[in-house]
Formats: sequence, C-alpha cells, structure tokens
Amino acid sequence: MQSLVELYANVAYIAVDVVLFISFVYLVFRVKETGIRVFYHRGYKLKSKRDHDFISWCFTLIVYTLFNYIDTIMTGLIISLDTDYLLRRKLFYLSKIFFFILLYVSLYALHVMRGCSFSMITRSAYCLGLIPITLYLIQLISRGYYDVTLITSENFRFMISLYATICCFIFVSFPVKSVYQRIKKANRRPQIS
Repeated sequence: MQSLVELYANVAYIAVDVVLFISFVYLVFRVKETGIRVFYHRGYKLKSKRDHDFISWCFTLIVYTLFNYIDTIMTGLIISLDTDYLLRRKLFYLSKIFFFILLYVSLYALHVMRGCSFSMITRSAYCLGLIPITLYLIQLISRGYYDVTLITSENFRFMISLYATICCFIFVSFPVKSVYQRIKKANRRPQIS
C-alpha cells in the first residue's frame, strides 16, 4: 500500500507541475491578446463575467504557483534544521498552515485591489484549501504537541496528493473551457462563399 501511495503522490506532484506549465502557456497567450494592463489598471473596466473569471483565475494561478514553490523551499529548509524533532514538526506544520492562510489573504487582497469578483475556480480553490489546512492542524496538534500519530503517513500523503490532483483539475478547467468555447465559436461563424 505504501509504495502505491508513494507512486500516486509522485504522479500527483508531477501533474501539478505540468498543469501549472500548461496554464502559464495559456496565460501568456491571453495576455498577448488583452495586454498586461488588465491585471493592474483600474481604469480598464472588466466588462463581462468572462473578464472577471479570467483575472480571478490568473490571480489564483499566480499566487498558488508562487506559494507552492516558496513552500517547497521552506519545507526543505525546515526539514534540514538541526534541532529537536518535535520542534521541527511544529515548525513544519505551522509553516504549512501559515502559507495557506497567507495564500488566502493574498488572493483576497488582489481581488479587492483590482475590483474583481471571485470566480468559481477561486471559490473552489478556497474551499478545497480547507482540506490541507485541517490536516496540517490535526498533525500539528497530534504529532507536534502530543507526539501521537492520529493520521498515518500513508493516509496523510494520500489526502494531500488527492488535494493536489483536484487542484490540477480545477486549474486546467478554465483554459480547457475557454479554448473549447473559442473553437466552438469559430466553427459557428457562417462561411461566405
């Protein structure tokens, strides 16, 4: 069972990197069309729900990616600390909780500063983020303070990998849906003969 969970976890994190890369490629092409001002210039009005959804998705993608890579570096640094293992556990789980809360605050601030409504993707990411926060909090209390394992490492890793997999589907859903709608719209145009 453990090797299967390890395989799934590795595949899930590779999938996250692939999805983020694909999403950034889509983001670059869309920014070439709309211009970069759409993100920061409040004078540029977001006219449609599609504009709001695009900006909201971009903010979510960028913040999630930045925090994901910063968190990876911080995790490596915390694990390599030469301190008591309980202190390391506490720092590890506290840093994970801190990064998720900081991610939430950053997303909220970006949406408010831009005057953009939250898309369904951002709301889904917000709700989905409660899963790892809850898991990290349980682990912080049980393993960090009481040195008791309530959630086995296989189950914990599986749940975090499942979260990463669902995030992949959430992040890739917007570009896929948008490209599909463009293709569908292009095929509907009447041909002049």
